[in-house]
Amino acid sequence: MGVRLGRCLGGLLLVCWLSGAAFSSAEEPDVAKLRDEGMTAYQLGNFKAAQQAFDRAYQLAPLHSLGIWSARSRVKLGQWLEADERFEKLVKTPLPAGAAAVEGIARNAAAHERDELRKRMPHLRFRVDGVNPAEVEVRVDGVLVSDDFLVVKKDGPFRHGKALQVNPGGHRILAVSVDQRQDMAVEVAEGETRDVNLRFADSGTLRQRKCRDHCRTDCHDDNDCYVTCKTRCFSKGS
Repeated sequence: MGVRLGRCLGGLLLVCWLSGAAFSSAEEPDVAKLRDEGMTAYQLGNFKAAQQAFDRAYQLAPLHSLGIWSARSRVKLGQWLEADERFEKLVKTPLPAGAAAVEGIARNAAAHERDELRKRMPHLRFRVDGVNPAEVEVRVDGVLVSDDFLVVKKDGPFRHGKALQVNPGGHRILAVSVDQRQDMAVEVAEGETRDVNLRFADSGTLRQRKCRDHCRTDCHDDNDCYVTCKTRCFSKGS
């Protein structure tokens, strides 16, 4: 029922445009030309060109019936987070006084399509093991992830951590804790919530390892030297 309603609203918008029942601002030559270019590109499946045309038109005339098509183009491109932001903006923007009926249709459609998109949005959930989340910096596709999304590992299945909304498809995750680094690629599908496990050695273990390697090099096979060296090394780092 929800999908059918969305198609009806979208179809009604398209009919209004093609029948000439448009708004006065869009009759300005530049806006009307960009609007038509965007619709043609969208119908041909060239969603990148459609998004660019609708974005430029929306900048010139920030109307709901232009903004919704820039959001729909982003959905087609897999840019769901960006589409959600545009839908949300359209829903929160009041209709101007005397707006044509198509503007109200577009605003209602934006609200419906935003809700439907959010039901399909993928998520990533981060579980940190071995260190305090405050000691870890995590980035997804270069964007820093808030500590709110980093949950310490607990016994049993990991089910209730706060999940980060992401676009569907591939993502690059970089996690750094002091001099430890994890770099991984993950794929997440529509509607999927994927757990990402980030395992690090704690700072004490790291100092032990550094002291072990240093003392093995300095002491070779001298066990007394090795024990003394390691004790002295570790105590300095305490």
